[in-house]
Amino acid sequence: MSVKVRVSSLLRKFTNGQEVVEVTGHSAAECLHNLEVQFPDIRQWLYDKQGNLLPQVQFYVNGERILVDELANPLEDNDELLILLAIGGG
Repeated sequence: MSVKVRVSSLLRKFTNGQEVVEVTGHSAAECLHNLEVQFPDIRQWLYDKQGNLLPQVQFYVNGERILVDELANPLEDNDELLILLAIGGG
């Protein structure tokens, strides 16, 4: 199944400047894994040293926010997964 993964501007340096990357996967978790296989350097911005997703990483499927415990939920063909880094400043 083909899913479009849209990455925030902060992550595009790890996807060769691509805003949208086509990956295969039946869930957001599987798509995330396949994105990491294609672009291994992106992992450092998504996970801590123990392999846990960083709290500032947010996911949206077709514009609707999903939580980390929903990453295993099934996706449909041609769904869009957005990976966003919520970075604050002050």
